[in-house]
Amino acid sequence: MSTPPPVDPLESLARGHVRSVWEVLEAMSTLMRRRNEGLPLNLPQVTVFLRSGREVTGLVREYGEFRQGRGVLLITSGGYGSRGEGLDVTFLPDGIIEALTLHDATVLDTPAKSMPESSPMHLRRHLPAMADKLSSAWGTKVAVEFGTATELESEANIQPLAWLVERTGEVLTRLAKVPDVGDVLREKVRKVRLFVGDAFGAKLTDGSLDLTTSRRPAAWPLDSELDQAVMDTLP
Repeated sequence: MSTPPPVDPLESLARGHVRSVWEVLEAMSTLMRRRNEGLPLNLPQVTVFLRSGREVTGLVREYGEFRQGRGVLLITSGGYGSRGEGLDVTFLPDGIIEALTLHDATVLDTPAKSMPESSPMHLRRHLPAMADKLSSAWGTKVAVEFGTATELESEANIQPLAWLVERTGEVLTRLAKVPDVGDVLREKVRKVRLFVGDAFGAKLTDGSLDLTTSRRPAAWPLDSELDQAVMDTLP
């Protein structure tokens, strides 16, 4: 029986090669910002070990340059004098940080419960409505389909596709109303195809706008990224 390949939990950060304490803090800071911008992310806690021997556990709110110097802001549970479920924000400068533990990073691989659970049947039913919405915005018929016949066979693809379907409908409808951009969409795009892959991307080929989302929620496209990717494909 073959041994399965080891899983690198840092891959859940969807940030490529991340190895140092500072790279992990930067990645977590970026993910908090992406969650605040609308991505349904479950964020793992971190424990920061200080040179003094103390340790602090919480969520990374922000990592970067502050008035006090470079460091990290951690959201921690309410401490002395807190009332009820209060939260504290603790600033830790780089110079006092010794090490870091990232707890259960793979929680990032599952979207937050704030995102409704979808299903293959729901997605199949949603495509005609999306096509009608885009056709109305275009003023001409637009087809919408999943990239391959097997796209819905993997359970791991369902939530990524649900996100892509929802956000693509909103972004393309909005772009169709932008002067000049809408004219190019109507002229060049006759079909929209939706895929799940290793990374987010967009391309326009022979009248087909192909949009691919990552399997990892941390790398799902925000509206601004989807907007820019579509714009970049247009001639």
